[in-house]
Amino acid sequence: LRLNGSIPRLSETISTNCLRCGPYFTIAVGEEINLNVSTDQSKKISVYAGNYHSIHDGKKRLYHEYWIGFDARPMNALSVSFEPIYNQQYCMLQYVATAAMNGDPRYVFATIDQKTLIFTFRLNYTLNPELTLEYYGQPFVSAGKYTEFKRITVPDADDFEDRYRLFAQDEISYSTADNVYSVDDDADGTIDYSFDNPDFNFRQFRSNLVIRWEYLPGSTLYLVWSQGRTSTASNGLFSVGEDMRELFDIVPHNVFLLKFSYWFSL
Repeated sequence: LRLNGSIPRLSETISTNCLRCGPYFTIAVGEEINLNVSTDQSKKISVYAGNYHSIHDGKKRLYHEYWIGFDARPMNALSVSFEPIYNQQYCMLQYVATAAMNGDPRYVFATIDQKTLIFTFRLNYTLNPELTLEYYGQPFVSAGKYTEFKRITVPDADDFEDRYRLFAQDEISYSTADNVYSVDDDADGTIDYSFDNPDFNFRQFRSNLVIRWEYLPGSTLYLVWSQGRTSTASNGLFSVGEDMRELFDIVPHNVFLLKFSYWFSL
């Protein structure tokens, strides 16, 4: 059994891209925690698990990730692995858009709650020294919900709450028909700028099947089948069952490739 981990502390840094080419932004002190455990990888079946956590700005920016997996080699010619990964991000200052008001930029941020689930499956099978089969498949689903919209005011302020101004309820409105947020920044009853609803759902599946045949010494034939599925939405709600159904209900994009090489003996 192997066990390893780390608990580093991150010092305050300056981000030059947080505001997307705007002024620099202060990233406060944070901590990270990483812990992994695994069984003997030389055995026919090995199992591993781990987790990673990042905490910044007094829990105002959090990231958690968990994974578990196994590698199985029931025979010398066959190996199978499977690894699910789940992560969640919570951040009170996530970039949304850059708008303009009276010639000045307005950096709009929000609180994001994002969840992601990934499954990775691999199979390698050697039928004989000349013929092998390899498969890789990975469904991926992610959803992000934005709330508490705000405008950056003092990006380098020492106190976290002094870096932004939260929009009041009567300063921001949402149009369901247009899927757009409108902001009355100076509260004069006139819309000053607007931006698209940033909520998202992203679903994707990628797989590859490769058959390799060395039909002559040094000469190889490859047959490849690649399949891709991609689906998007904008409700920001995370549901594994619904997301997986939506993903595998869409029409896939299939690609077939044939490649061969011939070795000339001189």
